[in-house]
Amino acid sequence: MGHLRIDLDKCIGCGKCAKMCLKDHIVIENRKAKELDNDCLECSHCVSTCPKGAITLTPSSENGGIFSEIKKDKMFDGGMVSDEDLKSLYGAMTRSGRVQVCTLQGSTLDMFMEDVWTVINEKELNTPIVKEWAKWRSNHNSLEPNPVLWEGKQVLFIFANGIDSAVDASNRMIVKGLELRIRGFHSNIIMSAVTLDRERFAKYFPGIDKEMRMAYVIGHVRRFVEPVFKPMKKIKGIFDRI
Repeated sequence: MGHLRIDLDKCIGCGKCAKMCLKDHIVIENRKAKELDNDCLECSHCVSTCPKGAITLTPSSENGGIFSEIKKDKMFDGGMVSDEDLKSLYGAMTRSGRVQVCTLQGSTLDMFMEDVWTVINEKELNTPIVKEWAKWRSNHNSLEPNPVLWEGKQVLFIFANGIDSAVDASNRMIVKGLELRIRGFHSNIIMSAVTLDRERFAKYFPGIDKEMRMAYVIGHVRRFVEPVFKPMKKIKGIFDRI
């Protein structure tokens, strides 16, 4: 079973996904992207890179790649990543000077996510994860994790003029995050909303002059026994990614 769902009607064969794949898991044949049998890292870089939104990640239940250790720590502990740890992440990510990074949290993130909901609800209501989000918003059971943010309370954004720089910064973030016990997953929903209405979201990032390329929900992994949430079983497959 493949890890990717590629919409050939949308794919224009630009090759950006193949170029960014860390495992050479994608090739371009007959001007269309094609998934190979190489081990997929499920890093979502191809999803972020595709200019036409033609690629969807369909995570496997198990992964033996270099991110397997990250995937063992799927749930956040509910705590915030400290300013000190964020500074360490930023330092690792911006070493080249080719990217800008920013993290939203608290009431600002709440307002941002309301804007995400407004845009997504209008444009992408038939998407499974959006339906799940709509149901969660209707029930608003505090014991159920938000299907978009999971248990994360912070979203880290990567801005860059080119996707290559953004991918390099995200890789540096992952490596530094392993050291700091910080994990994250790339949010396709957030990026879809921003792509659909960039002007709406520009107000949240004053002083940023590069294009938003990636959005990671971040948090510290649990250090003790994880509680069992039955609702997580329904959406576990959606978020079985970094």
